[in-house]
Amino acid sequence: ENRTVSLHPEFLKRMQKMLGNEYEDFIKSYEAPRTYGLRVNTAKISCEEFEKIVPFPVTPIPWIPNGYFYPGDVRPSFCPLYQAGLYYLQEPSAMTPASCLPVTPGENILDLCAAPGGKATALGAMLNGSGLLVANDISSSRTRALLRNVELFGITNAFVTNETPAHLKDRFPEFFHKIILDAPCSGEGMFRKEPRMMADWEQQGPEYYSKLQREIILDAADMLRPGGKLLYSTCTFSELENEGTIQYLL
Repeated sequence: ENRTVSLHPEFLKRMQKMLGNEYEDFIKSYEAPRTYGLRVNTAKISCEEFEKIVPFPVTPIPWIPNGYFYPGDVRPSFCPLYQAGLYYLQEPSAMTPASCLPVTPGENILDLCAAPGGKATALGAMLNGSGLLVANDISSSRTRALLRNVELFGITNAFVTNETPAHLKDRFPEFFHKIILDAPCSGEGMFRKEPRMMADWEQQGPEYYSKLQREIILDAADMLRPGGKLLYSTCTFSELENEGTIQYLL
């Protein structure tokens, strides 16, 4: 099956212009086998102990200290260790943003677009019970999954909110030491995993999300303490969204 057949011609044209000589490698990546990953909850168990008790094969992810690859024929969500909150199922690329944010126990941390909880649970584990984690999402249905994962990970110094960024900034002016903003986007990086997202891209493309991202990142900046750090990430290739948002903030 050729997965690139379903991709919109305008998307392919823009990627070819953006990538140049690397375009063919990009197309080939759509046919490569998917990688699967999990992240150990170091607030409950060390990586050394996890490696001793995990009942299926795992291989360390080189750039994630507590991340592991696992084979595609394994179903780790059925494992009791997962139900006990000892690890979170997450693609290796999705683990990267939270791992890049230097979190120190005792700090106030905000995950502004947090559901279903991959980043929030990682940040909560880094705090190790000290400081405050606010995990927010604008979707009430997705917030329920976020709350479940935060509770499953045993993060006691966190609370979950279901608010707009504009409302939150009025309550938390210059409050957070660190903020992670995995902004809503056109999802171009997800086309390989979820081909159905192409339909959403055709209805609401980069132009729509670029405007939304600019609004959100400015609200986030108002909640950041002087000298604090904001990590911004998306799962899109669109230059309009990524570069445009950062240039607008600067």
